Amino acid sequence: MQIKINALIPAKNRSHWIQVFGYTSKSQPGLEINGLNGRGRAIKEKLTFLSKKRRLRYPLKRFVLCVEGEGLEQGELEYLELPLLLCFWSLADILPLGKLDNCFAAGKISLEGEISFPEEDGDYLKRVDDYLKVKRRHAIRFGGALDIPLDRIHRLCPVELLNEEVGDFSQIDNALARSTN
Repeated sequence: MQIKINALIPAKNRSHWIQVFGYTSKSQPGLEINGLNGRGRAIKEKLTFLSKKRRLRYPLKRFVLCVEGEGLEQGELEYLELPLLLCFWSLADILPLGKLDNCFAAGKISLEGEISFPEEDGDYLKRVDDYLKVKRRHAIRFGGALDIPLDRIHRLCPVELLNEEVGDFSQIDNALARSTN
């Protein structure tokens, strides 16, 4: 099985359009993230932690996720967590997302399961819409509640999707909340 999603990460002076793709194989089971020069290990461990914390069951396969893009700084790298999670859980048949080729996302995920999205200026989605017009395509954006007044970009809320499929994804676990009081 294979999957691909786009990540659009806003940066200080420009946005990074990054492709994330993945596949499964029957070799040594586990999760592997390539293309981040060793910086992907923390994200890999976070995705594994979130899966185990929610007692999600997935097949004993090798899941390989690859990031194709350059020039990301450490703070921007965190916004790849949401696209990587969507790819991983889709490959593992946890989320019912078969094809993400026409989708883009950016978001970081806390250990408690809270998703935060990058701040976007007015030009951010306009640039994406202009790009889609040139390519004569439409796209689905996994993002927050920001209303999108553009014809070629449609919104899907990842928090709602994750809550439906995995449950209680947007709130801090009760046990954790009680332990901090």
